[in-house]
Amino acid sequence: MKNKIIYILGGMAVIAIVIVVFISIKQSSADIKPRVNTPSLKTKLQLCPDEWIDNQMPSTDLKKSETQYFIFNGKRRELNEFDVEWIQKNCSLKKQVVY
Repeated sequence: MKNKIIYILGGMAVIAIVIVVFISIKQSSADIKPRVNTPSLKTKLQLCPDEWIDNQMPSTDLKKSETQYFIFNGKRRELNEFDVEWIQKNCSLKKQVVY
């Protein structure tokens, strides 16, 4: 009888340990922030944009450092979304400088 109680308590302890380990693993994996799909983390587009704009207009916005961008399907898209080397080799596209 005493051995039976010890086995039951031991089994319950093992189950409790397994549950605690499982919960801690699940929480630690939830704490890991998923990667944001930024262009540097995913494959860059190898498509020919409609236009390549180099905006040389003076600006007072000190945060605005990127002056070049593409027009793709009628919308502005940033250079870092595209494989620029591929575009230079495969697309007949000239930079349009605007002032």
